[in-house]
Amino acid sequence: MNNLNSVFTDLSIDSKKVFDIILKQGPITKNEILNLTNMKLTTLNRFADPLESLNLIVESGIGDSSGGRKPTLYDVKADCFYIVGIDISRTYAQVVLVNMKMEIVFKERLVMDETSSPQNTVDILSKIILKALSLFNIPLEKILGMGIGVVGPIDREQGNIKNPVNFYSNDWVNVPIISMFEAKFKLPVFIDNGANTAVLAEYIFGAGKGLKNIAYFNCGVGIRTGAITSGIITRSINDGEDAFGHMVIDVDGDLCSCGNYGCIECYSSIISITKKFTSEIKKGRSTNIIKPLNEISYKDITKAAMEGDPLSKEIIAGAAGILGTGLANYINLLNPHMVILSGTLIKNSDMFYRISTEVASKKNFLAGHKTVFFSNGGNFGEDAISIGAAALVVENILNWR
Repeated sequence: MNNLNSVFTDLSIDSKKVFDIILKQGPITKNEILNLTNMKLTTLNRFADPLESLNLIVESGIGDSSGGRKPTLYDVKADCFYIVGIDISRTYAQVVLVNMKMEIVFKERLVMDETSSPQNTVDILSKIILKALSLFNIPLEKILGMGIGVVGPIDREQGNIKNPVNFYSNDWVNVPIISMFEAKFKLPVFIDNGANTAVLAEYIFGAGKGLKNIAYFNCGVGIRTGAITSGIITRSINDGEDAFGHMVIDVDGDLCSCGNYGCIECYSSIISITKKFTSEIKKGRSTNIIKPLNEISYKDITKAAMEGDPLSKEIIAGAAGILGTGLANYINLLNPHMVILSGTLIKNSDMFYRISTEVASKKNFLAGHKTVFFSNGGNFGEDAISIGAAALVVENILNWR
């Protein structure tokens, strides 16, 4: 691997700290930085000077005066570096190229299917990345690194995807995803669960900015969960992201893929909603959806529910109610300030979002004492995982803590 991020590794810890503050709080005045750090101005100047000389930060405007001369605002130079963020999910993979302000410069998504083996996926994503760099005339030396948000469980230390379920291809077992991309680009590569990268993006730059505790739920083929408590990502023992989805709601309920009965995912995922709908049709229930049974998708069901189809409304309402009950239990345990619901199911069903949040609000025991804010999609929506993967690069390379 080359030393593309040597600009940052050569900086002192305190210069990295100042850069981190400007990145996340900017545009910002030096007085505001002094208030955040308790530094003296001479000390701040000593740590900020290398950032200015390396063109990492710039004067970006003039702030409001508090009685004297108007202060200078400082911000990160957006194009000092770029970062590649990758989202590898079950049904799609996405690449974004962002600048240092986490603004998307380029985005492309591909559909995953039976041919999407790890090697084929890495090859296609690599071609997309090279196309993006060529399109915007960005040399590889300007890429700070690559971040990857994937479906867990993973081995973060080894950089491997272990054995995720419900991929179209059966080859996603013990995949050395970091080394595969490092071999292609000779760049620093970092990996985490996609739900964790998404909550990181929303916590630092998005809907949860300024809050201490937030939780992110991606509702799709499975239910993926990421949480940050007092600035720290909450991790499961095996670095999985599906623990919430396997919270037991009904001990005598349906059999889950995990071997237990009555898990939330048995009722509130895309797969379970479609399965429940087709099961009811086979029992003789009627629907307004005019399609062969084997061609009905969750999108058909969410659309029909919105249009008033009684069976579709019943299925969606039931699934949302169970998710909402699980969310209430989660809120009772971890007390997040904000709960972000995202993913393809949320995107395609306002009804599912509305009912699940209403149930969660009514059933959590903090309802009368503390307000929990809900967000539909957060600030970044379907791009949260890939933008968060880019943010993961910055967090690891700065690493001033």
